[in-house]
Amino acid sequence: MKKAKNQEPECGKKVRCKSLIIHGEKYMTLYTRKFENRKKWQQPDHKKISSILPGTVIQLFVKPGDEVMAEDKIFILEAMKMRNTYYFPVSGRIKQVNAKVGDKIPKGFLVVEYE
Repeated sequence: MKKAKNQEPECGKKVRCKSLIIHGEKYMTLYTRKFENRKKWQQPDHKKISSILPGTVIQLFVKPGDEVMAEDKIFILEAMKMRNTYYFPVSGRIKQVNAKVGDKIPKGFLVVEYE
C-alpha cells in the first residue's frame, strides 16, 4: 500500500485505486473482489439469539412467554461432536422460539427472540 499522493501504481497501467483509511492515515490501494463483496459488520442485537456454529439442537430450556434472567440456559447445540450451551446475555421475556429438539440448524440461524 502507498500513502495517498495522487501517484500512479507501480505497474504503470492506468488503474483506478481506492482510498483506505487506517488509524487516520489515508492509503491508496486496490481492493480484491473478495474484500469488496464481504459481509458488512452489523451491531449485534442482544434480543436475538443466533447459532454461531452449524449443528443439532439437543435440548431447549425455554418456550414462548417464559421470563428469563441473564445467564440462564437457552439451548444445547451439538456441533463437531461437542455440546455447546448457549446462555442469555440479558433478562427478558421469550417472544419466539424458531427451533425444536432434533433440528439441524445452520450457522447464523435465529433460534430465539425475546423482548
